[in-house]
Amino acid sequence: MVSSSGTISASFVSKRSRSPETPHQKITLKVKNQQGAEDLYKIGAHAHLKKLMSAYCMKRNLDYGSVRFVYNGREIKARQTPAQLKMEEEDEICSVMELGGGGPYTP
Repeated sequence: MVSSSGTISASFVSKRSRSPETPHQKITLKVKNQQGAEDLYKIGAHAHLKKLMSAYCMKRNLDYGSVRFVYNGREIKARQTPAQLKMEEEDEICSVMELGGGGPYTP
């Protein structure tokens, strides 16, 4: 709705245009494994982290189901985004191999 002063009502302005971040902003994240090797990935701030996690597993020739990704002491879910986790440039994600076993000991 246009008022007499020529301004547009906020109800017609999209939420995306009011956000302080650009929708296609990219950040660089480090993925570090248990041996200390680091890989850098550039990902959109609003892209699902599954893209990064899948790319890491393919690069390292790992089974996606056997690797866990941890950020700030919490496991990352595939549908989370860097923006949701408040990640910043050069933040570090730890990749941890899931170990099997734990059954009863039988000598």
